[in-house]
Amino acid sequence: MSKNILNFKNIDFSYGKKEVLKNISFSIEEGSFFVLLGLNGAGKSTIFSLITRLLNLQKGEIIINSHSIKDYSKALKDIGIVFQEPSLDLDLTVKQNLYFYGSLKGLSFKETMKSIESEITKLELEDILNTEVRNLNGGHRRRVEILRALINKPKLLLLDEATVGIDLKSRFDILDYVRELVKREDLSVLWITHLFDEVNEDDDIAFIKSGEIIENGIVKEVMSKYDKENLVDTFNYLVR
Repeated sequence: MSKNILNFKNIDFSYGKKEVLKNISFSIEEGSFFVLLGLNGAGKSTIFSLITRLLNLQKGEIIINSHSIKDYSKALKDIGIVFQEPSLDLDLTVKQNLYFYGSLKGLSFKETMKSIESEITKLELEDILNTEVRNLNGGHRRRVEILRALINKPKLLLLDEATVGIDLKSRFDILDYVRELVKREDLSVLWITHLFDEVNEDDDIAFIKSGEIIENGIVKEVMSKYDKENLVDTFNYLVR
């Protein structure tokens, strides 16, 4: 029986007097590709920021691999993070960026490179390891950020609008890689997006609107529930 790698329980959050999350609850099973789908401003990035502790929890509970988010060191050791905004050092090479992150995790350079050895090849990055990041295109930079997030062998990978701003082929190459990683490594993924074409019918999904989860389940089952033929029609029906 699969266990939940992430539990998000009864979360409320406000910026001052503005309430942006309202009683948010969802869970992600081990080895699951889970999509959080919503328009810009729906509250997706606030959820991401709470899980990664960029924002402090106000009400509710977040559990990562059986550890409360309040136990910061234990909860965050099991996650890998890919931010929406670029976060690589442009003046360092790819290899130097990886080593710097690995050192923060207490790993030597040799241990860092060993931990991601097979993924370097799968992401087709072996020829650019000594290239300064500023000389890479957007797709390659994003691949490096995903590679970096895998250094600590996470059980949960968080990606916040990971394909925004890169070309179409790179978008789907990255998406295919992450989906393959879920199957191969039994990794759990939280894929946050507003792009409908990044969602498959077999994905777990939660629809968010104005800070509330308005529906969740397997995509094709949600579509069937509302007698809709595609995800766009289902989404438009739910957010109307």
